[in-house]
Amino acid sequence: MNKKDLQSLRDAAKAGATWKDLAAIIGVSDRTLRRWREEVEEQEEYPEDYFDGVEDQERRPIPKNAAQILAAIHAGRADGRQELIEIIRQQAAEQNDLRTLLALLKRMDNMDK
Repeated sequence: MNKKDLQSLRDAAKAGATWKDLAAIIGVSDRTLRRWREEVEEQEEYPEDYFDGVEDQERRPIPKNAAQILAAIHAGRADGRQELIEIIRQQAAEQNDLRTLLALLKRMDNMDK
């Protein structure tokens, strides 16, 4: 993936795209994207050479850019949350409709699903 693709992915995540939507953008199944997330997170918990010499035929390889893809998604999510927080603060200050505020909070909660 090039920088433009990563930025598009980040923008989609910022806009509140689901993990299933993000997987479709990348061209993989949501199960594959979930597996990448789990394996990248697992690798970050262990030293780089921890699994050297261990042969696990059940383990599927993940692309080298999976960490970049996930970083773009997480950054987009963080940007989206921050944007929503600012909107909520602004509306709260203006004392707008409570239903609007609750809808925005629900959207924030659903961004990680």
